Amino acid sequence: MRETEHLQSPPQVSITEAELTTQAAKSLSQERKKLLGLAIGVVIFMYIAHYTPLQAWVLNVQVWKTYVRELGGIAHFGFVLACAIAVMVGVPRLPLCGMAGLVFGFAEGLVLSLCGTTVGAYSAFLITRLGLKNTSISGLNKLTWLKEQLVSPTLVRVFWVRQLIVPGFALNILLGISQVTHRVFLLGTLIGYLPLNLTVTLVGSGMGKSSLTESMTQILAAIGLINITAWLMWKKRA
Repeated sequence: MRETEHLQSPPQVSITEAELTTQAAKSLSQERKKLLGLAIGVVIFMYIAHYTPLQAWVLNVQVWKTYVRELGGIAHFGFVLACAIAVMVGVPRLPLCGMAGLVFGFAEGLVLSLCGTTVGAYSAFLITRLGLKNTSISGLNKLTWLKEQLVSPTLVRVFWVRQLIVPGFALNILLGISQVTHRVFLLGTLIGYLPLNLTVTLVGSGMGKSSLTESMTQILAAIGLINITAWLMWKKRA
């Protein structure tokens, strides 16, 4: 009897993993639609800005970017710290990624946004793990199915749950009360944040370009990237 139960347990785990993958793929598809709408809006705005009096906005952005570059490491540290604090208290991370791309450019913005958002998530995780955050938030009651998935989460599961349309603070609390190790949390969060952080930072960087051609190129690249990512996740689900 015990041997039969042992043989039956792997399929149950597999089905659960498949359901989690499906939910993550659906969530990313919904995010893809929002990002496509955002990218189209940015394209229209940038096109208008280069051929109307709004061009002053483009020039002002360049002035601010020059000022930030002159600040050097102080600006980098300040942004990472502010981003970490914001994510820790529950501010959505994607607008912060767009801001990072706008102010620092794509490469620096991506690194800074990944550092800031991951540190913020880890800070909330530590606070929960130390018992300093209230884990009886009413919104968590709706995530019982997810809590069951995160009893002892693996790196792969942490990656998938980071793709779900679930408030980041809720995921950090659920992971904080789980048995996940610090290494798995950090690595899974860093990799899990990468697809959308990369896409939104690319859109933000496009808004910060003085050349309309460069803006369009980066925004189109962001559209292609999110479509490819969504396709790969649906393929994984299949």
